[in-house]
Amino acid sequence: MPADRPSPTGRFQPPEVRRRQILDAVAELLLEDGYDALTIGKAAARAGVAKGTVYLYFTSKQELLAALQARMWRRMLTEPAALLERTDLSWTDRLDALVAEWLAAERDDHELYHLLFHELGAAGGEEPMHAARDLLVRLLRDGTAAGEFDVPDPDLTADFLTHAYIGPCHHRPDQDVTAAVQTLFRRVVGAANRRD
Repeated sequence: MPADRPSPTGRFQPPEVRRRQILDAVAELLLEDGYDALTIGKAAARAGVAKGTVYLYFTSKQELLAALQARMWRRMLTEPAALLERTDLSWTDRLDALVAEWLAAERDDHELYHLLFHELGAAGGEEPMHAARDLLVRLLRDGTAAGEFDVPDPDLTADFLTHAYIGPCHHRPDQDVTAAVQTLFRRVVGAANRRD
């Protein structure tokens, strides 16, 4: 759409915008009232659409939940995984970007993540943090192979770092701890081009 044209409003929203509005409404309702109180009607009302519109995109509240979980997977994994392919970035820059992405997700969606994956249970029994840890292992292995990191045991290091970044998020939720956690990660992996 050209930049000089306003975005559609009201009932003339593109499908991807309408879908996002519905999921945003469901996330708000889940956090306010919990899963048992969620209905398609409440989701429609919160999103400002007709109940039938919700059914165009989702057939049940279980499908709404699955879609929210999938959106969280994308935020925690798909988008950060693209960083690993950025050959214009050093491995340290990729590590810093990964940390920034994860901390932003933790800061923005902590309560929803906990609700979706711990209270309601993940589809298939798996949650994004397990796959996120595997993504970190891959980054550590490749960064070590490139000579930029000094990580003899990427699996053990990833276990430590995956848990290490969560603590500051919980204990200092009102502060941006990104730079401090990036420094911790760089030191632990022995980043060759550390900036600290």
